[in-house]
Amino acid sequence: MSTYHTTTNCSNHNHKNGDQIEVLKTSDAGDDLTWFPTTILNSPSLTGTLQVEFDTVPVEMDGRRKRKEFVDLDAGVRPESRRRFVIGEMVEVFHENAWRKAEVKDVFEDLKYKVVIGSSMAEVVVDNFRVRVYEDLKEGVGSNQEKPSQLVLQSRKGTKLRIVCKSKTSITATFQKGTPVEVRSQEEGYHGCWYRATVVSSIDKDDKLEVQYDTLTTDDEMQPLVETAYASNVRPLPPIITRIDRFKMLEVVDAWYNDGWWTGLVCKVVPGLKYVVYFWTTNEELEFEHSKLRPHQELIDGKWVASFLRPKVNPKPRLEKVKLRMGERTLMVGLLRGLKVEISHGEKGVMSIWYPAVIIGPGYNGNYMVEYRTLITDNGREHVKEEVDVLCIRPCPPILQRNHQFQPNDRVDAWDVNGWRIGRVCKVMKDAMYQVYFQATNNVAEFQHADLRPHQKFIDGTWLLAPTDIS
Repeated sequence: MSTYHTTTNCSNHNHKNGDQIEVLKTSDAGDDLTWFPTTILNSPSLTGTLQVEFDTVPVEMDGRRKRKEFVDLDAGVRPESRRRFVIGEMVEVFHENAWRKAEVKDVFEDLKYKVVIGSSMAEVVVDNFRVRVYEDLKEGVGSNQEKPSQLVLQSRKGTKLRIVCKSKTSITATFQKGTPVEVRSQEEGYHGCWYRATVVSSIDKDDKLEVQYDTLTTDDEMQPLVETAYASNVRPLPPIITRIDRFKMLEVVDAWYNDGWWTGLVCKVVPGLKYVVYFWTTNEELEFEHSKLRPHQELIDGKWVASFLRPKVNPKPRLEKVKLRMGERTLMVGLLRGLKVEISHGEKGVMSIWYPAVIIGPGYNGNYMVEYRTLITDNGREHVKEEVDVLCIRPCPPILQRNHQFQPNDRVDAWDVNGWRIGRVCKVMKDAMYQVYFQATNNVAEFQHADLRPHQKFIDGTWLLAPTDIS
């Protein structure tokens, strides 16, 4: 049994009899910090101490187990903060009657975590309500970089109130010279790829930054490439998440390819810690080793959110063949096995979404058997296979990428979960974001520039770019 020593670190002296506080204890080794829930038994004395009773377990001190103890008036008291945590993050876990420092090793869908606790390296699975933000008393804030300007209040029922205090500063002011960052490419063929770089200088009046790339060089390959980028295409380095377990089918990941990070979907898990990843922006499938992938994260309201922790929206849509309207016949004759295609689905005879697929063979009555690349069966191990009417099949459209912004009323296809939804840009936002309206479902959603493509129609064997005024 370790001997614990009280550490004082709080300036709040408004304690009274009956208040519940937490007393910080450190082990003899000094590497395990443990918070014990206690109740104050008397008002503070003139000598600057108060008597507390441990609520959960007696603590061994001086060779004796004590339930009551006199502690300094500055014994630690702090609010608790709960949220979703990611793999690799340091947290505090309520284990064996006290709050203990731990590291998240796995996250489960039922709001449970697998954690490794302190120097004991004990590995346990705990519920979400037993996990909270880890705070380093030496720094005064959480080691997970929780900002002191943000206060999160949460009830036991899960209702959350967030109060955020923001200062009005230039975007470029947040990226000082020498800051390591990732820069998003907007060049044709490289849309959405993030490259590692270092800030060289800022151009405040134009909201731009001059950056030097870590992996890209000049044409003569003699010097690192230096160029100017809009601040909206620059972000801090995402937190490192060490993924010990295997990535799952249809999980969104970043793949290291051609000196940058590309976002795609795991469409096949291959033996030997390898994966096949589907990239919707280029309609390619490439194989990667486990070490070349990382969990995809997005910076939302100043916080990094891992894709595998975000709630899934309609991950397994019900597939319904649609009856195409007259005049929309396509010329698809003699489809070849292995041909990459897109399959239309929708409601009330209106094509509203196209799913990428591949032809796996002929069916009956001129139909074809297809295998979807982004839809999986209920067991999560195989791709959905289906016999499809030839009128619901079209070849994959030519890859068209917009280097400049989309405009309101532009017809677009938006990558949404696992297919291309047909919509119309209704609002151009900051940071290369757009609001897109979908007539088929009468809803509006936000998308990044890299997740949109110009809408094209395949009519009588020819691809036509849809003008803005086509409904």
